[in-house]
Amino acid sequence: MMLTLSLMACSTQNTTIGAYSSKNNEVAVGAVSGTVIGAGVGAGVGAAVGSNVLAGAAIGAGVGAGVGALIGYQEQQKQYDRLARDGLRVISIGDIVEITIPSDKLFYPNEANLTYNALSILSDTLDFINSYGPVKMNVSAHGDTTGTQIHTLDQTRLQAQAVMTYFWAHGKPLDQMEFYGMNHQEPVADQDTTTGEYFNRRIEIMFWKNQVRK
Repeated sequence: MMLTLSLMACSTQNTTIGAYSSKNNEVAVGAVSGTVIGAGVGAGVGAAVGSNVLAGAAIGAGVGAGVGALIGYQEQQKQYDRLARDGLRVISIGDIVEITIPSDKLFYPNEANLTYNALSILSDTLDFINSYGPVKMNVSAHGDTTGTQIHTLDQTRLQAQAVMTYFWAHGKPLDQMEFYGMNHQEPVADQDTTTGEYFNRRIEIMFWKNQVRK
C-alpha cells in the first residue's frame, strides 16, 4: 500500500523540452535497481501474507521495473531541463529527436574551431543522446548570409565535422554518425535581421530513438 501511494505521489513532466545529465548509464541503472529492489520488496510482501515467496518476488520485480523506468524517465527529464537552460532546443516527435544548438555557443564568428565553453555543452548533449542507447544520428551545420555561398558551405561543413569529431573522441563510433554542411539554404528565421541570422547559424543533431538505424 505504501509503495502504491508513493507511486501515486510521483509527478511527471513534459518530455518535449530541453535537458542535461551526469552519467550515460543512469537511466539503465535506475531501471535495473528498481527491478532488484522491487523483487526484494515483493518477496517480503509474499512471505508476510503467507503466499509463495517466489510469486511475490516476481510481482515485486514487475513493480520494481516500473519504478526503475519512472526513475529513468525523471533522470532524462533533468537532462532535458539542463539543455534548455543552456539555450538549446530539443524537439521530440514520435521516434524523432532533434537538438538545435546556436552555432555562436560553440564557435567564434566565422570559425570552425570549438571554443572552450563548447566542450561542456557538447559533453552534456552527448550524455543525453547516449541515454537513448546506440542510436545513429545526423549532424548538420547551418550558416547565415554574411559570406559567399562557397565560404559558408565550407565553414558549415567544417563546423559539423568538428562536432562529430568531438563525439567520436568521446566514445561515439564513427559508423553511428553522419555530418553535413548546409550553407544558408535552410533558414529558420528572417535572414535580413541580426536576431534572425543568429537563429539561422545553428547545429542540428537528429536521431531516431527506440531503434538503431541501419
